[in-house]
Amino acid sequence: MRALPPPISLTDRAADRVRELIAKSPKPILGLRVGVKARGCSGLSYFMEYAEERKKFEDVVESKGVTVLIDPSAIMFLLGTEMDWVQEE
Repeated sequence: MRALPPPISLTDRAADRVRELIAKSPKPILGLRVGVKARGCSGLSYFMEYAEERKKFEDVVESKGVTVLIDPSAIMFLLGTEMDWVQEE
């Protein structure tokens, strides 16, 4: 059987930024949780939040020293997604 690719990948810039944010947190953080909520023009919007613990049924992606937890309701919307970070001035 062939291993499936992770549902989400991170660029080096995104992983660096997530590590920076986690390091600044006053509480111990397991990783970054990504999910979707019902709102916005398409009916959905993405959210990200600090994850202190893993919730039931979450997918976990370990990439470039970063842990990303994917809310089960978001997995079908995130398959094949690449997370990046850019700062514009």
